Amino acid sequence: MATANSTRALRPFHDESIRCIRDALLIGLVSYGQIERLSAAQEVLAKQGKPVAKDLRVMHPTGTADTVSRFAEALWLVCG
Repeated sequence: MATANSTRALRPFHDESIRCIRDALLIGLVSYGQIERLSAAQEVLAKQGKPVAKDLRVMHPTGTADTVSRFAEALWLVCG
């Protein structure tokens, strides 16, 4: 997690910029949640013998497990 000094670096941003950044981060976090939900549904279907066609499968855009923590850290920095 970032330090308190990291929050000071955001102070030059205008309040409207902070709101826009926060909104974009929340949209990204919700989108990530939807990707996880759809990926889990695909796994369930595959286990039931009903695999999703390859061209319809959800692809994880980052391919890393730390995406949620990165969103959380960024929100913490913006919302302080």
